[in-house]
Amino acid sequence: MDLRMRHGTYGDVAAALEIIDDARRFMRAGGNTVQWVDGYPSLDDVLSDIGHDALMVCEDAETGEIVATFCMQTWPEHSYAEIFDGAWVDQMPYGTIHRLASKYRRRGIGMHCLRWAQEHFGCLRADTHADNEAMQALLERAGFARCGTVYMDDSTPRIAYHWKRGSAAPSTQALRTA
Repeated sequence: MDLRMRHGTYGDVAAALEIIDDARRFMRAGGNTVQWVDGYPSLDDVLSDIGHDALMVCEDAETGEIVATFCMQTWPEHSYAEIFDGAWVDQMPYGTIHRLASKYRRRGIGMHCLRWAQEHFGCLRADTHADNEAMQALLERAGFARCGTVYMDDSTPRIAYHWKRGSAAPSTQALRTA
């Protein structure tokens, strides 16, 4: 499947929400019952992402079908201001990847989205729930370093990841002793 990335539009809302719902079902089937609950991510989240020009969609280049979506936030994430049990790779400006979800369980779609972000940003951060083993594995395969723990607005912990162009991903242990 040949894939291409583009900014999401209001015409993509239904497809984005369908993909998010599918990802939520996939998480539940895999035992992750605590992430993406209580209607999150919601229609309002998707609309806000579009309004901030942050919604990205990944399309099948041949059919135009949207097969993945995520938020590519280009402003500092307030939940990342303080990190526990570790440290960020550096304090350079960064982009943040939120709410990555794909329609199909084919290998390569999530990685395509991460590689696109890596091509367009020299420094990236992301976070995921401890029960989201699939996302942890994807981030680590893409060269993101596990850096510590951040807390969301609802006080729930997330594993924090950081990627920087041109640097090898340090281990969490190396960051703790730095």
